[in-house]
Amino acid sequence: MKKKFLFIIFCICFAIFSAITSSFLGAMEIQWKDLFLSETLESRVFFELRLPRILLGLLVGGSLAWSGALAQGLFRNPIVDPGLIGITAGCALFAAIAIVLGSSIPFLHSIWSVVVFSFVGGVLFSFIIFFFAKSKGRTDVFSMLLSGIAVNAICISAIGVLSYFANEAQLRNLSLWNMGSLGGASWSLLKSFSCFFVLPLLASPFIAKQLNVFILGEREATHLGISIEILKTSIILLIGVSVGTCISIVGNIGFVGLAVPHIVRLAIGQDYRYLLVTTYILGGGLLCFADAICRVIIAPSEIPVGIATALLGAPFFLSLIRKRMHST
Repeated sequence: MKKKFLFIIFCICFAIFSAITSSFLGAMEIQWKDLFLSETLESRVFFELRLPRILLGLLVGGSLAWSGALAQGLFRNPIVDPGLIGITAGCALFAAIAIVLGSSIPFLHSIWSVVVFSFVGGVLFSFIIFFFAKSKGRTDVFSMLLSGIAVNAICISAIGVLSYFANEAQLRNLSLWNMGSLGGASWSLLKSFSCFFVLPLLASPFIAKQLNVFILGEREATHLGISIEILKTSIILLIGVSVGTCISIVGNIGFVGLAVPHIVRLAIGQDYRYLLVTTYILGGGLLCFADAICRVIIAPSEIPVGIATALLGAPFFLSLIRKRMHST
């Protein structure tokens, strides 16, 4: 128990450290004294650009990691993340439609069209995958996983077709969106989607105890009074809304939902009462820190944060596969 609480405190301290570090790193050097002066360029950059970006990194990283923990609990498999069940691909496809066809469809002219359209795509594909996995009033999680793989293939092909017909500007926008970035952060964006970011924290206490029973097996959970179908439906909808919100705002950021829950599980075990909240804190801190690093490596330009998370996450994923092969 002592080790568990020490790790949770470490995650909280890491998230605070990431936020403070990110506050002062970037193309423009900002010092503490600048924050108390309202008329300087440094204070305006901090409060209008850098602070919303830090908050967005904490919230998006936390939501992606939390969704990964839910997906791994639903499939009872530590190498599953929301990308494998097609939700991320659905967001990417609808974002590609908005970017490539935006100039010819009237209601896609708004700057919010990519965000809104991508969000709709994530939620819509959650329902589609859920529909294909449901048979005779029962939801089969393995059918859900296979449906997700098929949806991934369809969406990637459709994005390829859209890319083929896109002009140079649209192709560049599509590439940048796919690499993921927190550069679009603003107070209005945070205000518009704040309810979706706090959803994981509000839902965790209600779903954690049921997941603790669910990992014993569906039959055992049913005997202990858990409504399996309601639990599965709730989890897939929560993942769809949470991931759809994050991907629609910042683009495709991979491996946070895969790596962070696995790290937390190794440190504090399978108890979802602690796992979900700790995963949210560590995921937020990790993405915020990665974004700060991406802003200073080639300053004043910046590297898309999705590239950094993929470069760090892919070797971790390969090590998981290797470790799993040796353990069987």
